[in-house]
Amino acid sequence: MPSHFRPWHRYLHWITAICVISALILVETHDFAPDGSALHKDMMAAHMQFGLAVLLLFIPRLLLRVTSTKPPVEPPLPTWQKALSGLTHLALYGLMLALPVLGLVATQALGHGPSLFGLPMPTLVTPDKSLGHTLISLHRTLGNIILWLVVLHVAAALWHHFFRHDTTLRRMLGPRRKDAS
Repeated sequence: MPSHFRPWHRYLHWITAICVISALILVETHDFAPDGSALHKDMMAAHMQFGLAVLLLFIPRLLLRVTSTKPPVEPPLPTWQKALSGLTHLALYGLMLALPVLGLVATQALGHGPSLFGLPMPTLVTPDKSLGHTLISLHRTLGNIILWLVVLHVAAALWHHFFRHDTTLRRMLGPRRKDAS
């Protein structure tokens, strides 16, 4: 059994991580730009692009997740850690699907037609400002949840690497290159 995730699994993980973290940074910092300014609008547009990119990456990630065997953690994890890890990953996957879909539907309900890298997205709802504001509120709440789950995920990976000294993080980093000496 391999000791690391396969390259495509690792690439999709890190590309998704960059997209999720970028979307979080943009939405958390856009209020530093004056409301209505070009910078404010550009930051929100970039937030939407990163969110839609997460949605685009979701299906291949999910397929890899359910069809690939996970390399074992060495030394093996206690049962409670495996269970907590599984719940955290389930929540992260659910939010990686729910947040972009909610953002897309909310934006359309508010009368805007977002695109993905210039390509129009399918219209899922007709304009309804009340629905749009409700969905934006839910999107923000779930956004706060994914923010804390990402912090937990990163903290757990670092804890496993530096304190438990197991292979949890190394499985996603890939094999080390041999020294050229």
